[in-house]
Amino acid sequence: MTLLLWPTALGIGIILGMFGAGGGMVTVPALIYFADMPVKQAIGMSLWIVTLVSFVALVHQRVWKCLQWKLVVTLGLSGIVGSVSGSIFAQYLPEQLQLGLFTALIFAVTWWVSKIKLADRIGLYRFVPATVTGFAIGILTGVFGVGGGFLLVPALIYLGISHFPVAVAHSLVLISLNALAGGISYLGQIEIPIFDTFIFALIASMGTVIGTYLLKRVPGHYLQKSFSIILVLMGIFMSWRTLTM
Repeated sequence: MTLLLWPTALGIGIILGMFGAGGGMVTVPALIYFADMPVKQAIGMSLWIVTLVSFVALVHQRVWKCLQWKLVVTLGLSGIVGSVSGSIFAQYLPEQLQLGLFTALIFAVTWWVSKIKLADRIGLYRFVPATVTGFAIGILTGVFGVGGGFLLVPALIYLGISHFPVAVAHSLVLISLNALAGGISYLGQIEIPIFDTFIFALIASMGTVIGTYLLKRVPGHYLQKSFSIILVLMGIFMSWRTLTM
C-alpha cells in the first residue's frame, strides 16, 4: 500500500473520534484511490477497520456513562439485520452504480445535517422510529461499507438526542455493531488483507484520541458545520470518481 494511506488513517481516526461518523465514508474512497482497490474489496476492508477503530474510540470516551440502552439495543439489533441484508444485496450491484448511489447519499445527508437544530437535551425513547431508522441505516452500511455514523448522528438527533457529544457516544456503539455485522457478511466473498487492515486500524485508533480531545472542547454548532464541510468534500470526490470509472 502507498504511504499516503497512513496519514489518511490518522485523519480518519480524528474524524471518527470527533464526530462519531465518517470512518467508512472516508476509508472507502481512500482505499479505492490510494490503494487502487476494487470497490467491493475496499468496502469489505473498510467495515473491519471501522469496527476496530470505533471500538477503541468508544472505550476511550467511556460512552457507557451516557447511553440510553433501550435505544442502543433497538437501533443495534435492527441495524444488524439491515446490515446483513444490505451486504447480500450489494453483491448484485454494479460498482459504478454503487459509487453513484453512495455519492447521492452523501449530498442528501449534507443537506439534512444543515437543517438539523441542536439543543442540550435528550428526548424520550420511541420504539417504532428507532427500529425503522436502525434497519434503514443497517442496509446502507452493508451496501456502501460505511459504519453508518454519518447517518446515525443526524438520525439520533432526530430521535431526540440533540446533545452532540451524547449523539456521538451512541453512534460509536452502533457503528461497531453495524460494521461488524457487515464485515462478517463479506468474509468468504472477497479477500481482506489482514495485516494491512490491522495496521490501518491501529494508526486510525491513535487519531481517535485527538478526535475525542477536540469533541470535548469544540462547541456543537462548529462541529455540525465542520461535519457538513467534510461531507461536501467527500461527495465531490466520489462524484469525480464515479464519472471517471
